[in-house]
Amino acid sequence: MALINWDVHRWETDFAFSNLKDYLEMAESQFEAVREKERARTDLTPPAGLSEDGYHEWYSDYQGEVLFFEERYERDFPSKIRYSFIVLLHIVLEDRLRATCNEIQKRRNLPITEKDLRGAQFERVNAFLKKIAEIHYDNQKGWQELKDLQMIRDCIVHTNGRIEESRDKKRIYELCKKQIGVSDAEGALVVEKAYCMRSLETISAFFNGLLDSAGFGPCQITYS
Repeated sequence: MALINWDVHRWETDFAFSNLKDYLEMAESQFEAVREKERARTDLTPPAGLSEDGYHEWYSDYQGEVLFFEERYERDFPSKIRYSFIVLLHIVLEDRLRATCNEIQKRRNLPITEKDLRGAQFERVNAFLKKIAEIHYDNQKGWQELKDLQMIRDCIVHTNGRIEESRDKKRIYELCKKQIGVSDAEGALVVEKAYCMRSLETISAFFNGLLDSAGFGPCQITYS
């Protein structure tokens, strides 16, 4: 009789983040379609062959509509989409970290859970894995990128993206210089789709390494 090898927890974790990727792609593509529809409706493309003076005259006539379109569809709405996604991603990240620690505790019949420990969640998870479960998952780069994501999320939630008011402003300004999809627009935090995708990839790789180190089985069904 063939044995089925399938780790449900690993599948649930993988599905949680792949589902978020599909959600982001759908949100971005739907927004792009609306933006192009509004661009066509407001006829913001200058006529071909305009001289420099002609362009300035055209721009003067349409300036109000151009500025409104640029503010809403080039800055405001894209910012709202990425801000909300980062918050959602962080919620799912926290949920899967908690679920993974609980699953490890159950599988190894450990007397202490992650919730029994003190500190912020990342600190509790790290301490639980190393000191309680004795899982030595050495991924300092991954941990740092998770912490960076949390700082970006906190800036969004607590200051509406005003970097100067963030308690982590020094690190956020550093991240804005790294060309990873976040930037500083006159003190306002700008999050690009690239950073959302990068964060998803980082988190997925982080969990794959962690679950491997903890001895979890395959995500897809295999037979032996």
